Amino acid sequence: MRNDLFTAPASATSREAGQVLPRSRAKIDAILPPLGATGVPLGGIGTGSITRASDGRFSRWTIKAGGLASFSMPVNGFLLRVAPDGGTPAVRALQPAPESEEFSAFDFEAEAPEWEGLFPVAWHRHGLLEGIGAECLSFSPVIPGGRAAASLPVALFRWRLTNAGPVEAEVSLAFSFANLNGWFGDTGEGRPRRVAAGCFNRGAEIDGGAAVIFDRRRSRDIPEEGTGEWAIAVGEAPGLTLSRTVCFDGAGCGAAFREGVLASGDAPDLGPGWVSESGFRETPPSHPAGAVAARCRLAPGESREVTFALAWDLPAVRFGQGRRWLRSYTDDWGREGRSGAALAAHALARADDWQRAIAEWHAAVAEELGDLPHRAGEAINQSSFLVDGLTVWTSAEGSPDGREHFGIIECPDYALYNTLDLWIYAAEAVARFFPHLAAGVAEDFARLTLADDRQKRRHRWDGMLFDLNPMGSCPHDLGGPGEDPFVTPNSYTYRDATLWKDLNCDLVLCIWREGQAMGADWRRGLFPAVRAAIGRLRRFDRDGDGLIENDGTPDQTFDNIPMTGPSSYCGGLWIAALLAGARLAGEAGETALARDWAKQAERATAAYRERLFNGRWFRVDTDGPLSEACFIEQLFGPFLARRLGLGEIVPEADAVAALRSIYRLNFLEAGGGEGAVSLAAVPEAALGVLPHQDDTSFQTAEIQPGFNFSLAAQLECWGLVDEAETLRRALHAEMHVKRNLAFQTPAAFDRASPGCRAILNMRPLSIWWMARPPAA
Repeated sequence: MRNDLFTAPASATSREAGQVLPRSRAKIDAILPPLGATGVPLGGIGTGSITRASDGRFSRWTIKAGGLASFSMPVNGFLLRVAPDGGTPAVRALQPAPESEEFSAFDFEAEAPEWEGLFPVAWHRHGLLEGIGAECLSFSPVIPGGRAAASLPVALFRWRLTNAGPVEAEVSLAFSFANLNGWFGDTGEGRPRRVAAGCFNRGAEIDGGAAVIFDRRRSRDIPEEGTGEWAIAVGEAPGLTLSRTVCFDGAGCGAAFREGVLASGDAPDLGPGWVSESGFRETPPSHPAGAVAARCRLAPGESREVTFALAWDLPAVRFGQGRRWLRSYTDDWGREGRSGAALAAHALARADDWQRAIAEWHAAVAEELGDLPHRAGEAINQSSFLVDGLTVWTSAEGSPDGREHFGIIECPDYALYNTLDLWIYAAEAVARFFPHLAAGVAEDFARLTLADDRQKRRHRWDGMLFDLNPMGSCPHDLGGPGEDPFVTPNSYTYRDATLWKDLNCDLVLCIWREGQAMGADWRRGLFPAVRAAIGRLRRFDRDGDGLIENDGTPDQTFDNIPMTGPSSYCGGLWIAALLAGARLAGEAGETALARDWAKQAERATAAYRERLFNGRWFRVDTDGPLSEACFIEQLFGPFLARRLGLGEIVPEADAVAALRSIYRLNFLEAGGGEGAVSLAAVPEAALGVLPHQDDTSFQTAEIQPGFNFSLAAQLECWGLVDEAETLRRALHAEMHVKRNLAFQTPAAFDRASPGCRAILNMRPLSIWWMARPPAA
């Protein structure tokens, strides 16, 4: 591996003699180490992710489709062994000490390593052991563009070992891991209680290295979800001696394994292992684990690099009602779950190319957005949700409906795929780098908008029943993982979303946006859904002024903020949708309908300003209790119209006045400069009217990063660049420096409080609105 490819994030510096890490020109990483364990997710889009946390543990797992588990096992990690000439060998596990007795024969790190992350790369620099330094770049090949690399279930760990001591030393680095087959077949949130039966390990020779394969006995050609082949591998390089331990008990103290490593510097041969059994209820069976290792000699001042790979070939996805899908990567790697070794070998062979491509992507983003942490760095790191968002990406071949599907969750607390009122914000990031995935989501919503499912859902609050998916009402989401996503939508029952006023607008705007990349034939093919979506919403223009009216239920994405009558949020989206719909109708040959919609947009635009602009900002609505409050997203619809080339909905002077009001009232005053709250200047008479909450902070006085990133883009769009930069800097400081929310961005956090809500949230992908629109 070439030295110039082993680069630390920009703020990392060489703090010890002999550790020379070339600096990146783009200052786009997190500024400070986190206050607690966080981490960059490893894995491809739709493969499930594994996080090696900032403290060195493998701690977060989204391998189960739609599930998130948080646990660590001491056996899953890296071991450093040093034997200085004339000294006593020492070995250390490069992670914090566990609370259990597992791996208790080993010493663990007393202090967390230095750590930084710039998706999809993380950098760990561990403390010296007998004068030997160890630092690691870990990454997966999530590279914008095609599926081939971005969908792979692999992770690479590229280590640099440096002798900063005065004498030559023999140095070994080992990677040990447990056989985790059968552990990710359900949505349990913690560590499974026992080892799955039928697991066994075997050694494998691969091109360019040595590997251990973690397998499980099968009863069918395509295994059940959570079963397949895992593999760990180490790459060959001059001066390295490779070894492996096929099997040892990963749930034990690790004494025999440690003694072998300590004595020879190699992973010891402890025999071929065993097939795991069911065990007794009170005594779970031993856990098959394996290890690969590399040994070398280092003179004082000398460095050497070692690369490890982790692969997991788990081809099947099965949701709550039992429907099975296959992951996208199986189109290239087979559906039998027997490609673990081949995937690991492929990763080792392509590591240099992938790392170079990632660096080029980072540089291109820095060139476009600016190389400061609150700009390119924040945008790149928010992109980690494409992997960590309990993401699914299914193969069309052999699928239940013959279609490919892509889904990211709203967040683990609100487990719903492609929640449309968040997707309209997040799709900008997906469409920029994987336009066919964003287009597929629009296709799914269009298809389900034309479906008609009159079975009933039960309202979360009043117990009333409503239709599951009535024709013409765009679904709120594509389904929850506990149900039958992509087939049965609208798993959300907190409100009756079939009556929402923003979702149909969102669909039309997504079709318009994604259609710029997909072409005229694609747009025409989805026009029936556009017609149905706009046609259904028109009935809510009850007074004929062109604007639709909200019903106060609440009936839009702010589902704890009631809006009644025409509203700035839904009214603006409605006008933008009419403008897009008119163009789509004309293209589809529906000239009369195109004229009709364009005229309604003209009437609605006049009514929007007349009825909602109070001279300082656009009011929340005309008739609700919060009407006079200053609302963070009052200009979202006009912004989208401007952004998507649909024209101007509001006069520029009005937009600037409104944005200045939001900046002052919501950000500087009510938000204390930490971020903009959703509602400011709330009339005292309105306090206490918000439904189903204990106080007035939920969705109103909390700071929601997704809406804040949207506001920053709007400020920039209308020329308030300094204000946009101040807001973005504040958000970065709060989330990355003060609150340790890197790679776990929440739906909301509270001002001057450590509290936050719904971490790992989709909407903050809206940060990509700051970028230039992708070329059509």
